[in-house]
Amino acid sequence: MKRNLHRAVSQGLIATFTLSLASSVFADYTTRCGSDGGRYRTCRLSSPGYVTVERRISGAKCDQGRSWDFTRREIWVDHGCEADFRVETQDGGSDSSDDKKKAAAVVGLLAGVAILGALANNKDHVDDYKYRDENYQGPRHNSYVPGWMVGSFSGFNPNYGADITLTIERDGRVTANTQGRTMRGYINDEQLHVGGAVFSIDQTRDGFVTAQRGERSNEVRYRRIN
Repeated sequence: MKRNLHRAVSQGLIATFTLSLASSVFADYTTRCGSDGGRYRTCRLSSPGYVTVERRISGAKCDQGRSWDFTRREIWVDHGCEADFRVETQDGGSDSSDDKKKAAAVVGLLAGVAILGALANNKDHVDDYKYRDENYQGPRHNSYVPGWMVGSFSGFNPNYGADITLTIERDGRVTANTQGRTMRGYINDEQLHVGGAVFSIDQTRDGFVTAQRGERSNEVRYRRIN
């Protein structure tokens, strides 16, 4: 009886979360940001997303992590960098309503089904200065991705038979696949951004654990497969 009640509550949470995301998909856009007089400056994003340089305008270089980078809220520039930046939002800019529905469904599994996922024990966490390797350029390097986070990882929920594969690229791009559905996201500010949800990432001995921001009980464990 308790098992059936637990399943029903979890299904309701997944449905609610999925429906809330279906209306929060935005189109990609371009925004200009420049370092006036070589000084540090920030430019507010109208909606969050994965940011790249579309066209450099300044004579000064725009090196990510050194003279520009981004957070969920803004782009920062410094040392004379000025450029048009492309912001890939939510579903990667797809205008297909079917793609948007699939994206919402995938995030529903990632964040909703994770309620029933395995929780990581504190003893499994590894203190290895995870954001301090040779590629780290300092505290403003918001888009930095540590080496242990790069690769393909799998998670599984036995109650729903839902396999989730998460692939993280060196540039921070993330692809999530489950039950034939695909969702794209990115790593930024030491967190996983996918759909409208944000997850913390904590390293374990064989992968990592993600937890939804604002709801720490929403956790799922991923193990490296590649």
